[in-house]
Amino acid sequence: MVKFISENWANILLIIVGSFALATYILQERKKKIDAASLIVLQIDEFQERLREISTFIVDGQLNETAFYESLPLMDTDYWNKYKHYFVRKMDATSYTALNQLYEYVSEIQEQQMLMKAFQKNSFQITQNVLANIESHFIVADLNNACTGVTAQNITSAMGNMIPQGVSEADRNTLNAMVQQIAAQNPNFDMNRFWSLYNQQRNWTKSIINQGALTSYTPVQIRISLEKMLKKYSMLEISGTEGYQMLEKASKQKF
Repeated sequence: MVKFISENWANILLIIVGSFALATYILQERKKKIDAASLIVLQIDEFQERLREISTFIVDGQLNETAFYESLPLMDTDYWNKYKHYFVRKMDATSYTALNQLYEYVSEIQEQQMLMKAFQKNSFQITQNVLANIESHFIVADLNNACTGVTAQNITSAMGNMIPQGVSEADRNTLNAMVQQIAAQNPNFDMNRFWSLYNQQRNWTKSIINQGALTSYTPVQIRISLEKMLKKYSMLEISGTEGYQMLEKASKQKF
């Protein structure tokens, strides 16, 4: 035996190293499979909880747009399509089809979520643009109203009483033009009057818009598509399938 080992130690060492590497690979793949099963099961459980919540957003054919808009995206990563190659050979056709359909319905519902968010964000931007345009108009108008400069009529009347008798007509006209020019270039701006006018108009505008003056539009197709997917989902049985139970069992395995 000693002679055999001494003559074949290199091959024996190679076999030991190879066996160790194979065992390590098998354990790593087993851990990957367990982790993959855990991720899929956790995601499916979360889907079922979230979809029950979303189904409450539609009451009497009306979609609660705010609740649907504020709901978090259903899925960041599709763990089923990412890891199903680990389990597809041991899974029955019914379970495999049901899981594929579940992820298909979730993807479609999430698409409606994203569409709703896009419409809401666009609506917010349009409302902001309307406010900016209205407020710009108010600012210009109120600046003019707050500038209480002397008018040409005021100057003509005042000059008639102030200019002494005997001043030539040319001098009278020159002096009158100079005073009018000074009045035009140096208006009396009343800052308090400006803010009083502007704040009042701005508050009125906000109140009007907050009471629904601008129509918020959401395509009815979002609700129709959402109802359609939720109805299809309600006819699925996921937790009771052999495939789900196999995944759940795999997720609980130890090394």
